[in-house]
This record gives sequence, structure tokens and C-alpha cells, in this order.
Amino acid sequence: METDNKLTFFDILFKLKERLLDYLYFPYWKFRLGKIGKKSRVKRGVRIIGSGNRITVGDNFKIWHRCFLSVGTKGKISIGSNGHIGVDTYLNASAGTINIGNNTGIGSKVHIYSYSFGLKKNESGVDETYFGKPDDVNIKDDVCISAGAIILAGVTINEGAIVGAGAVVTKDVPAYTVVGGVPAKELRKRNQ
Repeated sequence: METDNKLTFFDILFKLKERLLDYLYFPYWKFRLGKIGKKSRVKRGVRIIGSGNRITVGDNFKIWHRCFLSVGTKGKISIGSNGHIGVDTYLNASAGTINIGNNTGIGSKVHIYSYSFGLKKNESGVDETYFGKPDDVNIKDDVCISAGAIILAGVTINEGAIVGAGAVVTKDVPAYTVVGGVPAKELRKRNQ
């Protein structure tokens, strides 16, 4: 069965509108973020919570609609070049740093955290919530993180790794390894 891949007039009009809006919003993002590189695009509906000047984006990187980038006074998000962050993704660096390398693709609805919560008892014996020690998340170059994955604090995902859809990554992922599951476990090695 053949499919018709020709663009209609309305498809072309929609693409032109999107590109125009990208260019119109670029000065806003240049002002709002610490740095945004050449040919990088931040789509409409992206929310910056906290200090946007603690977020840097390299060249030719796209952050798609409805992403949340949360940065606290002790946090930082550093994004490399030539990649993308999918729709509805949540990056929280309230404390600690999230480093994303070059040529990295992050699917939709991924959650990445550079801190954790804990409980402790106070004088009256009641548990209180507190922030744990910030622990950086490092995502190296050429990594693919599939939709719905969760990356917890202190994790390093090494070069060329693939994280499966819905995986919960609680420990470091070796280079050129495919992981999946809850918690994420090695499924196989991949060619370099």
C-alpha cells in the first residue's frame, strides 16, 4: 500500500507559520536564557521556572512544546548542540546540575531530576520532608532517551547509550549499552 507523502497547501502554510513564530520568539529566548546558540529553537509553550539565566543551550538544538525547565538558585541546566528535547519533558535542577551532551535525543514526557527528597523526624517525632544532597545528572554525547523515561539524581548516562521507553534509571549506564525496565537494567550492548 502506497502512502501519499506530498505536502498540501495547508501543511506548507503551517510549516511557514511555525518557522516565522520561531524567529519572532528567538529574541525573547536570547534574553530569557543564559545562552542560546545559533539555529537553536525553543517552541511556544515552554515554561522556565526559576532563574532562566542558569540555562545554556548550544547550537542547532530544539526544545519542543510544553516542556518545563525548572532551575533553582543552586541548580543549572547545560544543554549541548545538535539534538532535541521532546514534547512535555520535565527537567528539574532545583539543586545540582543537569548536563546534556551533543547529538542527544530526549523523547517526549521524559523526567530528569538532579536532586531527591528525604524524610527525617523532628523533636515531636513527626516526619519532615527535606531536600537531599544535590547530585548532578550527566548525559553524555550521542545518547537516546526514549519516551516516558525517568532519570534520577546522580546518574551518568555514558556515550552512545540508549534508554528504553518508560525506564527508570537509578544508576549509571555504561557506554553503548541499551537499558530498559523498572529499575533500568542492561538489555544488550550496541555497536559503536
